[in-house]
Amino acid sequence: MLENKTGGSTESWALDRPASRRAIMFADLAESVRLYQQFEARTIQRWRRFVAVARDSLAQKHGGRLVRTTGDGLLFEFEAVNGAVAAAFELHQTLSPFNAPDEGDAALWLRIGLHEADIIADERELWGSGVNLAARLASAAQPGQTAASAEVRLQLFDGVQARVEDVGLRYMKHVDEPVRVFLLHAPGQSIASATPSSADMRPALAVVPFVALPADPEHDALGHAMADDIIASLSRHPGLRVLSRASTAGVRGVALELPRLRELLGAAFLLSGNFYARGNRIRLAAELCELRGGEVLWAGSIHGDVDALFEGQDDLVPHLVAQVSQHMLAHELSRVRSLPMDSLASYSLYLGAAGLLNSLAARDLQRASEVLEHLGERHPRQATPNAMLSELHLVRFSQGASADPRASLQAAWQQAQQALEKDGSQPASLVAAGAAQSFLTGDYVSAAKYYRQALEYDPHHARAWARLSETLSEEGQHEQALQAATQAISLSPLDPQRCFYECAAARTAYMMQRWDLAATHSRTSLRLNALHGPAHLHLIAALWQSGEHESARQAASNYAELMPGVGIAGNKVTDRQALLRSRFVQAVHAAGVPL
Repeated sequence: MLENKTGGSTESWALDRPASRRAIMFADLAESVRLYQQFEARTIQRWRRFVAVARDSLAQKHGGRLVRTTGDGLLFEFEAVNGAVAAAFELHQTLSPFNAPDEGDAALWLRIGLHEADIIADERELWGSGVNLAARLASAAQPGQTAASAEVRLQLFDGVQARVEDVGLRYMKHVDEPVRVFLLHAPGQSIASATPSSADMRPALAVVPFVALPADPEHDALGHAMADDIIASLSRHPGLRVLSRASTAGVRGVALELPRLRELLGAAFLLSGNFYARGNRIRLAAELCELRGGEVLWAGSIHGDVDALFEGQDDLVPHLVAQVSQHMLAHELSRVRSLPMDSLASYSLYLGAAGLLNSLAARDLQRASEVLEHLGERHPRQATPNAMLSELHLVRFSQGASADPRASLQAAWQQAQQALEKDGSQPASLVAAGAAQSFLTGDYVSAAKYYRQALEYDPHHARAWARLSETLSEEGQHEQALQAATQAISLSPLDPQRCFYECAAARTAYMMQRWDLAATHSRTSLRLNALHGPAHLHLIAALWQSGEHESARQAASNYAELMPGVGIAGNKVTDRQALLRSRFVQAVHAAGVPL
């Protein structure tokens, strides 16, 4: 047992020393792992100078002291909550001058947590559960924010010491019960501008109108027209934000350094290029660049026909759009698989999680879960991570990959409810809630209400159309169900989840006893993703029902080879299709899939 300075044990020292009520502040350097990895010397130099200021003058000014420092965190105690709140705002302000105006990704930001509790203290440390809660509150804040507990909030007058924003209950690591969290903003600060983080996690892509070579005013409009078509097509991708041409036309043909372009456009990726026109033929040379590090992700040359291009019949734009989306997603997926999560931007985590989720491989699903949990901690007020986690639990269930199917469905419902609490108008949250409810309770009427509400907010939400197709089919409205599934497919030429939409169409066609159509959509789904379990089962059943028994057996054999140990049990197609359960199961089992 350790000895203290007086020779007694640490246990007896703690018992003898009275606890005192203190305001505890934990200040954390946001994304410190990435900063030390990418800008080590500069980060260390600025952080040390900042810590010296915080220690030597700032804390004492507000009736507190800096107890200890870590490589990326500061622990303070204050005699009163008011002093801690004032110190928190001043810490944010004091750090700002250490960032140059064009600092970009190297900028330093604090996340601060405030709590009041009874603690035991000595010269170099604080003890007590309240210290842990202050650190947890810091992790609940976004860069540039201060998060406080209810104990702190009770001692503040809104608009006097701080502008207070109630963000509700939050679950935190190593804390048994959810914690009521309040964001504190400086009295004169706009709440909307209190954080540097964007509410939209999707990466922004800038498409600069293409430049004619040689310069020719007659062809100038063609470069803008091609950019418009590309922007319109890429805007349909659910994982991307695409800037308008009006936002990017100003940098066309201007020689600027990439960091400056990123600052001006606020984009993560840039698509630019030039073209040669001869008669009715055109050759476009394009380049996709990642603005963070200057890496060229893709470059290529594409030929097309000008008249067909304006009539929407040329493959130039679709080919270019496919290359851009695929290389962006592949790049971010690779980064998420190989780099520490703390070193990645939020949009990298978002795109990476989507890619991992769509792969359907068990190892990727586990990594997707870890990434989404981390993303949720980084953005605790955002509904997107919860909606995606809900979808992940349903995917595990549908794939027959869950050790406890019922627990997976309940977890999907819980995540969907958290997503709705954070943003009840986000289509992804509504779709997650509808899907989880239909899987868990079989209440397709209520689920359909969620999907229709999502489509009111976004009529082009492909997943809402696909889910609505399932509920319409359950209600016997098969023609409408097939139309909804077809709508989902038509809206998703670039959506990596298209395999799910094709499977929804296959499911509806099977319910209509249109075996050939069900088999066609199932095969398309499997061409897009060979690991999609429900598509395998629909193909097997459709082939068997159409009398192609040998083909059905071969399809069952392929399914067993690709997904060993997974049968019918636990898959949504047996648990949800009450009307066709017997016929479906009999067909799939007869083809050789174990129950």
